[in-house]
Amino acid sequence: MISNYDYKLENELGKTPEVSLGKIDFLPDEAILSPKDIAELLGRSKETIRRWCREGKLEAFGSGGYYMIKGWQFKKFMRKSHTRNNQLQRMFRQ
Repeated sequence: MISNYDYKLENELGKTPEVSLGKIDFLPDEAILSPKDIAELLGRSKETIRRWCREGKLEAFGSGGYYMIKGWQFKKFMRKSHTRNNQLQRMFRQ
């Protein structure tokens, strides 16, 4: 990951294209997910998901270490992550 990358600018410029995410696309936008739910979907730890929430990488609501993520927020995060990973892979292949 690029530590000083300006994700907010990317978002403001509308540089987050639609990407099909397979098993993630089935989630309703209004679904409420916990870090545990997302950890199970992605095969990551709950603490990793909580850290993404704390750092603002994954939009969430809640406080005191208790986070809830709406389905649309999770899908937006996954699309942005997927797009960035593909762009970086193409860049390093050149």
